[in-house]
Amino acid sequence: MKLFGMNIQIIPNKIKKFRKKIEDRYSKCPTGNGGSFGEILCYEIHTQPINPRMMYKTYTDGYMTGLTFKELAQKWGISVNFLGELIADHCKKLEE
Repeated sequence: MKLFGMNIQIIPNKIKKFRKKIEDRYSKCPTGNGGSFGEILCYEIHTQPINPRMMYKTYTDGYMTGLTFKELAQKWGISVNFLGELIADHCKKLEE
């Protein structure tokens, strides 16, 4: 599909390929929280236990930590902008 003469399928294909790359990478060293891209993304942002700056109390009186967007982008070797696109794509999938 074209929009203003530009192919708008480029970004979804890039996102799809990167999601697959992350799933493949994490399949070799599972987190224990599931292997889908969404489960991996949520693990890194919400429960990755290595960032004491983001400690907060949960509604069940536990503590959760996570990587910042900048830290996760660095870990995955991508820009924060592209991470934002991945997160937005993930949110769209949750609404489907």
